[in-house]
Order: sequence, then structure tokens, then C-alpha cells
Amino acid sequence: MNRTAIITGGASITGMAIAEHLLEDGWSVAIVDSDQEAAKVAEDAFSGEDVLVIPADISDEEEMDRAFDTAVDTFGLCSALINCAGIRLEAPFEDTNVEQLREVLELNLVAPFVAAQAAFARMADHLVIINLVSTCGLQARKGRSALAASHAGLRMMTEILAMENLDRPVRVNCIATAGEVSKRKIWTSRPSRTPGTTEIVGAVSYLLSDAASMVSGQTLVLGSDESD
Repeated sequence: MNRTAIITGGASITGMAIAEHLLEDGWSVAIVDSDQEAAKVAEDAFSGEDVLVIPADISDEEEMDRAFDTAVDTFGLCSALINCAGIRLEAPFEDTNVEQLREVLELNLVAPFVAAQAAFARMADHLVIINLVSTCGLQARKGRSALAASHAGLRMMTEILAMENLDRPVRVNCIATAGEVSKRKIWTSRPSRTPGTTEIVGAVSYLLSDAASMVSGQTLVLGSDESD
């Protein structure tokens, strides 16, 4: 049976690593990314594979509807959504302006919301949603007010989606990483311990598997962030 996975931010290093693993596991993969240059790189990298690369504004409902329609028309209904797009902003609260806050919330919280709604509207007989977040969404850290707010919000949305779908074949979880979760970053210091793509891909593989059939509304934490 064909299984379709849609990866937002899929043209990032992490997204492409996840896509490569899913291909090896027999999935058809649609990569949706706002960065057209990165999308072209991904398209070239997966040339000839069962991968569809769709450039789209991931926070725009109409563009995402078109992207998801294209994906399901090509491969079939959505069985998995992996949200790994986002922006990392590290700056003291007083140095963070409203436009920066809006950009972070738009990419880190609104975009996964839009993608999840699109996935629910086009889900197969089951659906697994995985949201990649930063560990600062679990524990407060200096200089990350916007980033922490966005990822704490996404983590709570994940738990609520899991609760609201207990009676359906739907699982929604987070993977929290102590480092860069996307190809876009603005930072002043590097976390002391950062999981690589191998660890993130392994966590995604587990959450998609039957071994995680009873796991929903949870956050799987990878690495540690000990910086102030």
C-alpha cells in the first residue's frame, strides 16, 4: 500500500535526511518549502526518486492547500506530516522587535497549524503528525523569548491535537532538539550538545512506526541545551 509523507521545510538538511530515510522505507515523499533556491537543490538531489518538491509559502493557507492537493493527487492521501520548517532567533527581549516576533510566530507556529489542517482534510486511513521544536519550548532560556513562545505554543498545540483525536487513528507528537531545527537561523551562541540528523531521523522513524502506536501527545527530547 502506498504511503504518502509530506515534509514542510523539507529542503533543509534535516528535512532532506528525513526524506531520504522515508524513501528507503518505501514512502512517497512530498517536500514543501518556502525557499525556492533550496527547493531546487532538493529537486536535483532527489531526481528520479519518488519525491515531489513543491515551492510554497508554508504559512499561506491557499498556497498550502494547493501544495497538499498536488501531493495527494500525485501520491495519494496523506499518512504522515512532518513539520521541520522554522526560524531560530536568539536575542535579548529588549532587542527583539515586533516584526521579528511576528516572523518567528508565523514560521514556527502558524505554518505548522496551517499544514496540520491541510493534512487532516486530506488524511488517509490514519495520520501521524510530527512537529520539530526547540528544547527552549520546554524550559526557559535567556535571549529566546520569541523562539520559546513559538515552540511552547507548538508543543501545546501538539498535545491538544492528540487529545482531540483520541478516538481516531491519529497520532501527534513533537521531537525537541537542542539546536538548529531548520536551515534558517539567527543565533549568538551554539548549544553545548546538539543532536545530528541521524538522531533526528531515528526519532522520526520510531514515531512513524507501529512501535509508537500508543504514543501521542508526547515530546521526545534529543540532546541538551545547557547555555544561558
